[in-house]
Amino acid sequence: MTRIFSHPDPSITHLVRNALEQVGIPAVVHGERPGAALGEIPPIAAWSEVWVQDADRLDEARAIVAEAMAEPDADAEPWTCADCGET
Repeated sequence: MTRIFSHPDPSITHLVRNALEQVGIPAVVHGERPGAALGEIPPIAAWSEVWVQDADRLDEARAIVAEAMAEPDADAEPWTCADCGET
C-alpha cells in the first residue's frame, strides 16, 4: 500500500477516498482518531491519511487527488441546483 494523501481533517481524507473509489481505485483512510496520541507525537504525524493498494494506478490516483483538492475555476459558470434553483 502507498500513502498518497494526508490532511489534519479526516472529513477531507474521506472526500479524497470517495473520489478515488468513484473511479474504481480502492482506498482506505488511516489515522482517523489520533486524539489520544496528540501531545505525544508531532502534529503532522497525527494527520489522517489516504492509502491505495494498486501500485499500477498510482499516477491516476494522484491525478484524482489533485483534481479533488483543486480550487474551483474562478471563471467557471456557477452551478445551479435543478430542483430549487439555488446557485
